[in-house]
Amino acid sequence: MTRDELKINIDWAAQQITELTSAIHNAYAELGKELYPMLANGEYAELTEKIKTAETNLSTLESEKSEMEIEYRRQTENATCFYCKTLNADDAVFCEECGKRLGEKPREYCDVCATMNNPGQKFCGECGAKLKEL
Repeated sequence: MTRDELKINIDWAAQQITELTSAIHNAYAELGKELYPMLANGEYAELTEKIKTAETNLSTLESEKSEMEIEYRRQTENATCFYCKTLNADDAVFCEECGKRLGEKPREYCDVCATMNNPGQKFCGECGAKLKEL
């Protein structure tokens, strides 16, 4: 799945989660209103089934959304140039802005805290980690 497709699916999942959460709340409210008179007759089974179904759907959708967000972040990180921070096309091998190979980290890039340091530094100015040797 491309980054754009993932983003569309994430947005769709977020909308569905909101709608399902609302449906659960509405069903709980409806159940509460109806429970007392229906308790003697046992007629609230349909409402509780609505809630159970919505909760199951919500749980599944939240899990799928989480997985898509992780994949979206991974793809975005892989397409972002470490040198100039340009977000490139999914199939780009070299940065469309500066021409550097994507995924290639400059020596000044700190693998611990992701800070770009000045050329020639041996240790990260942010966290103190040792930077890669030339």
